[in-house]
Amino acid sequence: LMQERDKAITRADDLMDTVQEKSDLVTKLENEKRDLVSRLALADNELDSLHDQKETMATEKSELEVEVEKLRRENDSLQNAIDTFETAFEYKEKEIEDLQKQIENFNLEMDELVG
Repeated sequence: LMQERDKAITRADDLMDTVQEKSDLVTKLENEKRDLVSRLALADNELDSLHDQKETMATEKSELEVEVEKLRRENDSLQNAIDTFETAFEYKEKEIEDLQKQIENFNLEMDELVG
């Protein structure tokens, strides 16, 4: 009977050890779960931040594209103004040349009349 009692005590001790091991394992797993949940929350926040940055960059890109188009139109307008000025300048140069020829011809006629 004593032997049965010792076996029962040993068996109870073994079961208590097993329960403690299982309890320790559950605690460890709960801690790991808490850590993973925390890391997941951090990763989720980082993802949100990256998404916000992406939206900001897309907005900035769009604004820059508008600015580039505005500058392109301004450049075209300035080029048209330069072309118009050059055409007018060439026309005025030709008028000046024509007037200089008329003056030369007038001077030749005057020299013939006087001389």
